Amino acid sequence: MVQEDSTSWQAGEANVSFPYESFRPGQKEAAEQIAETVREGGIAVLRAPTGFGKTSTIIYALLKAGADKILYLVRTVNEIDPVVRELQRFDSNYVFLYSAKRMCPLFAGTGEEQSVEDFWESCRLARLKGVCEYYSNLESIDMDEISGVVRGSRGLSPRRIVSVLANKLRVCPFFALKKLVGSSQFIVATYPYGLRSDIFATALDPYSYEDLVIVIDEAHTLITAHQMLEQRLTIRQIDESIVEVEKYAREAETVKEILVKLKDTLAKNTPSRLYGPVRLDKRILEWAFDDVSLIEDAAEEIREKKLEEAILSNQGLGRVRTSISRVEAWLEILLEEGTFLFVEPQDDDRVYVATPMDPSSVVKHVIERAKAVVLASGTLPRGDFVRELLGVERNHTYIDTELLAGRFVSHSNIYTAVARDVTTRYRERKDEMFRRIASYITLISRGLPGLKLAVYPSYDLMRRIAGKLPVGVPSILEDRRTSLQAVQEKILLTPDLLVNAVAGGKLVEGVEFVDSKGRNILHTVIIVGVPYPQPDAYTNTFEEVLASRIGRERAKYYVYTFHAIVRVLQALGRATRSPDDRAAYFLLDYRFLRKELREALRLPVKRVFSGIGGLQSALHEASALLKPYSSSRNDSIAS
Repeated sequence: MVQEDSTSWQAGEANVSFPYESFRPGQKEAAEQIAETVREGGIAVLRAPTGFGKTSTIIYALLKAGADKILYLVRTVNEIDPVVRELQRFDSNYVFLYSAKRMCPLFAGTGEEQSVEDFWESCRLARLKGVCEYYSNLESIDMDEISGVVRGSRGLSPRRIVSVLANKLRVCPFFALKKLVGSSQFIVATYPYGLRSDIFATALDPYSYEDLVIVIDEAHTLITAHQMLEQRLTIRQIDESIVEVEKYAREAETVKEILVKLKDTLAKNTPSRLYGPVRLDKRILEWAFDDVSLIEDAAEEIREKKLEEAILSNQGLGRVRTSISRVEAWLEILLEEGTFLFVEPQDDDRVYVATPMDPSSVVKHVIERAKAVVLASGTLPRGDFVRELLGVERNHTYIDTELLAGRFVSHSNIYTAVARDVTTRYRERKDEMFRRIASYITLISRGLPGLKLAVYPSYDLMRRIAGKLPVGVPSILEDRRTSLQAVQEKILLTPDLLVNAVAGGKLVEGVEFVDSKGRNILHTVIIVGVPYPQPDAYTNTFEEVLASRIGRERAKYYVYTFHAIVRVLQALGRATRSPDDRAAYFLLDYRFLRKELREALRLPVKRVFSGIGGLQSALHEASALLKPYSSSRNDSIAS
C-alpha cells in the first residue's frame, strides 16, 4: 500500500492511501489532474487503456479531491463488480443500483415481455395493496444488517448480493439498496440511473445533479446515449391494446377509436414493402397527442384490474403485462421536441420506433448541472467530443495517459500488418473478394499460435466471409443467441480457436479472453473491413441532426469515422490487457492506410502486404514476436 504524503498535492486535500504497492506509470499524474479538475468543478476527460488501472486512479483522485457524493455510472451490471472491488480496496462507503425489475423477487424470471412501465405500476400497486412481503419486511429490519450484506460481502457479485437480500433477509433488494444511498459516498449504478432524469429522481431522491460528482465510464458510448429513450411499438401490440380496452376499460369506445385510428394512420403512411428502416413524418400523429392522457388513464385502469386478477388467481405478479402501456410510452416520446418516427420490418410484423436522435438531449443537462464530471474511456479518439458531440460548453480538461507516461503497451510489443488488396467496401463486395479475405483469415489462424479473434462490421458480412473458411479451422461464429458462458468454455477447451465476432457485439465487449488463472490468452486480432455503420434512415437522420449543430463535415466524422475507430480500438484492446502483453494485429482492408484512420489508431504499421506471399512474410515476422506465447503453450501442453 502506498501512503501518499499529505503535502505532495494541494494543501487542504484529503490524506488517502493508494491500496497498491506502487503506482503504474501515469496513474499518479492522471489522478492529480482529475483531482484538480474536480476541485475546480470542471470536466475531466480521461483516456486510459484497459489495464492501466483507470478505476483505481479515478477513485483515488476523487477521494483526494474530497468529493463527498459520487455517482459512478457504468454501462452494464457486470461492470459494477470491478468498481465495487476497487472501492473495497480503498475501504470506501458505497452502494450499487441496477435494474429494479431484474432485482425484484416477485417479478424475476418474467423475461422481457413486461415493460418498464408495467413493472413500476405493478410494483406501486403491489406495495399499496400490501401484497409485497419483501417491501413490507423493510420496516422491521435493521439497516445495519442490510449495510453489512452490501458492504461486507467481499467476493460476492452484485447479483449474488441481491440474491442474499431477497432470499436470506427477505427484503426488496431495490428499496433496501435505495435506503443506503444517503449514507454512501459512492453510488455505483448503470447508466439509466444518471442519464434518465425520471429514473434518477426515483432512485436518488432527494439529491439533485448539483449535489453530485458524476463519473461516466466507457464515455465513448455516449454517442448513442439517445437510444436509452427509444420506444418501440408493433401493429400486433396495438391490436392487443384494443382487446385489453374492450375487456377492462370504462371508456372503452373512445379509447378503442383512438387505437383503431392510430393503427390505420400508421398503415396508410408505411411503404407496402420494407427492406430496411424508413423515416416517417411524426406530424401524421399530431391528432393523437391530445389523447395521450386518455391512453394513460386506460393503461392505469387495465393494469390495476389485471393485477387484481393475478392476486386472486395466485399468478406471479410479473405476469401482469399490458400492451397499451407500450402505446402510452411510445406516444409520450413522440410528444417530445426533437424526436423522430421510424418504421422497420420485424419478422412478419412492422415495428415503429420513436426516438430522439441527438445524444446531447440525454447527456447535456446531466454534465452541465453536476458538481463536477469525470468522463473515462480506453478507446476515446482525440477531438473535442464534449463540446461538439455532447453540446456541453463547460470547461473541460483532456487527460491522455499516453502523453503522461508513454504508451501503455510499447510499440515494440505490437505487430501491425495491413492488407492493401482486400476491402469490405460496399461497391467491392463480391464472392471473389470474400474468398480472398477468408483465405487470409485461414492462413493467419493456422500460422500463429493460440486463440484468434476475427471482428467483422456486421452479422451478414461475417456469415458471408466466415462461411468460406475451411472445415478444418476450429472456429465459433457469433449470433444473437450466442451464450457468453458457452464461448468462454470453448475458448478454454480449444487452444487454437478462431472466434468470429461482430464489431461492438457481445463477444467483443462481453467475453474475457483469459485462462483459468486470469491470464490473457488472446494475442492475435484480425479486423475484417472498417466497421462503418450502414447508411440508412437512422444514420442519415443522425447525421442531419448533428450537422444542424456542428456542420456537415464534423457530423460525418462522428456518425461514421468516430464510430468505426472506437469499435476497432475496442477489438484491438482485447489483446493488450497488461504492459507486457504482445499482440499481432491484421487489418484486412486497404482503407486502414488512409491518413484519418492511421492517425486515430496510432499504430505503426510494420508491413503492408498483398497476396499469399506478402501475408506469409507478415506471419513470419509476427511469429517471431509471439514466440514466447508459443513456447509457453507447448510447455503447458507437455505438462
